[in-house]
Amino acid sequence: MSREARIEANLPFAGIPPEMLDRTNALIEKEPDFSNIQESFSHKSPSSRTFTLWSFLSPYKFRFFLALVLVAMTEMLLLVGPYLVQVAIDQAIVPKDFSILTTVAMVWVGSLFLAVIISGIRIRFLGRLGQLLMYDLRVRVFSHLQRLSLDFFTEEKAGRLLTRMTSDIEALSNLLQTGLVNLVAQLLALFFILILLFSFNLQLTLILLVFSAPVMFGFTFWFGKTSERGYEVVRNRIANVLADLQESLSGMRLVISFNRMKHNVINHRNIVGDYRDANHYTSKIQATYRQGTQFITTATSLLVFTAGFFILKNVNPSLDPEGAFTVGSLVAFNVLVARFFIPINELSGLYNEFQSGNAAVLKLRDLLDTEPSVKESENCFDLKDLKGDIRLKDVSFSYDDNITVLKNISLHIEAGKTVSFVGPTGGGKSTIAKLMCRFYDPSEGSITLDNINLKDISLQSLHSQLGIVPQEPFLFHGTIKDNILFARPDATDEEVVEACKAVGIEEMIKRLPEGLETHCHERGSSLSSGERQLLALARAFLSKPRVLILDEATSNVDQQNEAKIEKALDRLLEGRTAIIIAHRLATTRRADVIVVIDEQKIIEMGSHEELLQQKGSYFQMYETWEKQEEEKSEEIL
Repeated sequence: MSREARIEANLPFAGIPPEMLDRTNALIEKEPDFSNIQESFSHKSPSSRTFTLWSFLSPYKFRFFLALVLVAMTEMLLLVGPYLVQVAIDQAIVPKDFSILTTVAMVWVGSLFLAVIISGIRIRFLGRLGQLLMYDLRVRVFSHLQRLSLDFFTEEKAGRLLTRMTSDIEALSNLLQTGLVNLVAQLLALFFILILLFSFNLQLTLILLVFSAPVMFGFTFWFGKTSERGYEVVRNRIANVLADLQESLSGMRLVISFNRMKHNVINHRNIVGDYRDANHYTSKIQATYRQGTQFITTATSLLVFTAGFFILKNVNPSLDPEGAFTVGSLVAFNVLVARFFIPINELSGLYNEFQSGNAAVLKLRDLLDTEPSVKESENCFDLKDLKGDIRLKDVSFSYDDNITVLKNISLHIEAGKTVSFVGPTGGGKSTIAKLMCRFYDPSEGSITLDNINLKDISLQSLHSQLGIVPQEPFLFHGTIKDNILFARPDATDEEVVEACKAVGIEEMIKRLPEGLETHCHERGSSLSSGERQLLALARAFLSKPRVLILDEATSNVDQQNEAKIEKALDRLLEGRTAIIIAHRLATTRRADVIVVIDEQKIIEMGSHEELLQQKGSYFQMYETWEKQEEEKSEEIL
């Protein structure tokens, strides 16, 4: 994709430094292939989850393998200690040969020092790997969100999506960064310890495996199953906490207006309380498990010492012809017994981490499995010389199966004409505009643009030809100029100034502290509703679209600014197809064709004068509007 094409596609945001823009463009050009990940997420068996984790790790296989090698070296060095304990007791302490004891101590210190160095290298290595994984995961999930259709964001809570992007990705990254490596580390440690136990004494090892190990493994299995349910509840409830927090902060102006602060605190306290209770439940399970494992470890040590005492007292020559089992062997064996249960305890902790990571995997899998409801056809193409001729043929639409919004709508909007949709609230006016923008697809019927079905036009090409001014304009964090340039990042300063003059906001901008470089707060909260609407009109003017859609674009503008906008609309609508959705008929009556929609269908259609002569629904609306305007004028006087 060329730099010019990226600019036309509105991918970068105006105001980004050139070096950052180059890096962003490079990422777009080298966007990774997510097909394998998507495929791996489509399965629900435990083995497929493992494959999913490996698919995330696939770009970092060498790093992961090197980390495993470092883990194996560390575990082998740490297990030198028990063997040295036997040597120290049998060859140094019992015969009182302190030169051997000194040598053993030096070897032990050297092995520990080397283990610490290798472990430090491993931790640093895994730290970098974790950051790379976090970056990769966030880009993958965010890229997928950019592909989804509008209905997904309408139905899904923003707080839950933030949970997917934050805590779920972090949990999965931790699992990939440390969980898998620690799993291998503990399994290797368990394997090496068993080899050493068998080498010290077969009888004691069999006693350990027959009596203590099954109890420990059974207890661990109970803990795993119980904690799995607990951690699933924890993940769901933290999502509820974030969703409530995001909703409360977004609606803070309304909360303060209706004095709902106390109610919000009580509601959030209850939601946070549910999250606390879920964590309290998992904490109790963990406490029970740790106390139980400590008891089993202590009991096993007593059992080993008792059995070892009898073995030392009654050495069986057939089993130990050379008398290899000594006091040093018994002490070293008991040290290994304590070490034997450490990997099991760690594996239980890793099981919790795996459960938390797998819960995140399931939620991320569901998100990545979500397909856009509005899809491009395989043979879609880009629009070039668009005229703006729009046809709706037998269009029906419903947001769900129970509520029909539009039914059998047929309409022809000629290129270059202005068509206004009026009617009662909830009649389907805005829905028609959303269908024309292909935010949704009709349940039945078809919509064509220049006799081409919208489904055969690439979404990027279609949206680049549309200019949309919604009822509630959205302003990004940045300067006034950045927000106007959002429509066309390659526009010149002269074109930005021209757009501001066209909608009559040059005086407003001059009054701002830094003019066009004045920063907007989040969502443009530092500006009035009317000012935000005017900026949205300037943005639309700058985009120079072939089809312009004004969805209640003047609803938040006062009469003085409305007069300015009326003049601006003359320039804005000139030479392009325009769709106007409005309750205020001052804007509507300038349209070439007015379409009255009620009860899911078109009930009247014609020019302003023609509809007044019919004395139907539009005539009644117009009379009501005139009375309201007269009352406003009297109040002003």
